[in-house]
Amino acid sequence: MALRHRHRQVSTKTILLATVAGITVGGPLLALMAFSFLTTMALFVVTSPLLIIFSPLLMAASFVFLAALVGFGAAGLMAIAGLSALSWVLRSVKDDGLKGLNLTQKLVESGEKLKEKVVESGENVMDTGKDWVNHLKQPVENSPENKTANKASENVKDTGKDWANHLKQTAENSAEIRTADTA
Repeated sequence: MALRHRHRQVSTKTILLATVAGITVGGPLLALMAFSFLTTMALFVVTSPLLIIFSPLLMAASFVFLAALVGFGAAGLMAIAGLSALSWVLRSVKDDGLKGLNLTQKLVESGEKLKEKVVESGENVMDTGKDWVNHLKQPVENSPENKTANKASENVKDTGKDWANHLKQTAENSAEIRTADTA
């Protein structure tokens, strides 16, 4: 069987009606698109100088916003890690508690161990404090800085005595010269 191609003839009236329908629907859409484009460009022209002027402030605000987001993200991750660690501890206590020790006895034992460690570390702090107090109570004369200061003051005293002797000798010499001139 041979296929026949039938060519349909489109009438002028159909073409005219399709054109009118296209303009009726497309015209307002094209007008709205042009209006939207023109208002966008007008707002861009008006706000671009403001954007340039306030860009340092906007940049700082964006950095603060970014830091806040990072902080909240880190807090969320830490919360998830804390909850998972807590569930792991509770699961391990529950599993170990079933092997012969009850939960309250286990908590009492861990509290006693903690108390011993706190007392031990407190004693270490007290010993260290006593050592510092004894160190600070040592006489200042034994310190190397004071020995240097004492040597310096002795040198000043010696230099002062030397200058006093020199001036005394000069005064005696000048007195001898005057008495020799008058005689």
